[in-house]
Amino acid sequence: MTSQSSKQQIIIENVFEDYNIENDRLQSTPYELVLIKNSVDDLLAHLSQTVVAIINVGIPVTAELISQLPSSVKVITKLGVGYEKIDVHMCRRQGIEICYTPDYGTNTVADHVVALLVAAQRRLLTFHNSIVQKHQWYYTAAGNLKELNAMTLGIIGCGRIGTYFADKMRPFVKQILTHNSKDLTTNTLKEIFEECDIISLHIPMSTSNYHLISYESIAQMKRCPILINVSRGGLIDTKALVQALKNGQISFAALDVVEGEPNIDEELIKLDYVLLTPHAVWYTEESKRALRT
Repeated sequence: MTSQSSKQQIIIENVFEDYNIENDRLQSTPYELVLIKNSVDDLLAHLSQTVVAIINVGIPVTAELISQLPSSVKVITKLGVGYEKIDVHMCRRQGIEICYTPDYGTNTVADHVVALLVAAQRRLLTFHNSIVQKHQWYYTAAGNLKELNAMTLGIIGCGRIGTYFADKMRPFVKQILTHNSKDLTTNTLKEIFEECDIISLHIPMSTSNYHLISYESIAQMKRCPILINVSRGGLIDTKALVQALKNGQISFAALDVVEGEPNIDEELIKLDYVLLTPHAVWYTEESKRALRT
């Protein structure tokens, strides 16, 4: 069911507590915001020739969906960095521009990755659980720990966030190896897998990157690394990760994203050496405002 309005409409999935920022900015324009549920059916129900743009959060924008959009839709904007759920090729065929928001929250994300890294490297969750669940007060509860400045950090993907993260970590680690970087020394994936004590993923999701961390790549890891993922859950084969954590091929996993989120593999949740955050790496009040403005 479409609403009757003389204004052109911008559809957005309803994910924030209010839309005062957006409505204030649109107040003196010929546009108005239309809130929908996070579902394809609700999006289709709100389509009309008055809709000129769609702000996408989580709905997969497939070729089938794009083919049903009215000709009035000229722009699809991804609220965030990754736009892998949008069929870019089909949008181009239909004359629809794709926009996204790559510059917001860079510092916020990098800070969160640093926090995950330190929490994993110092086994803070293990210490906490030992005290709270087992009522033990032992400095040995987390096993043998290594100095951070003796570790080699591998960063796969050095765009804005990866580079910022590297800058933050450079004073604290022995060395940094990077892959697929324009500005820093580039290493092969094989070198990173074989030589790094910590591996952090900062690449977009694509067909070629799907399950980059697999049984095969884990088998190349010689140093039982800490694995960090704040990019997309599909970069890691969850079954392979669970097996690697169980047999010690990977010593710890710190994950802000997982396959199938928010539904998480039950075996993964039960493991001791896993730290999870709920796709929160982007969030501070400052970064949320930057995203919305």
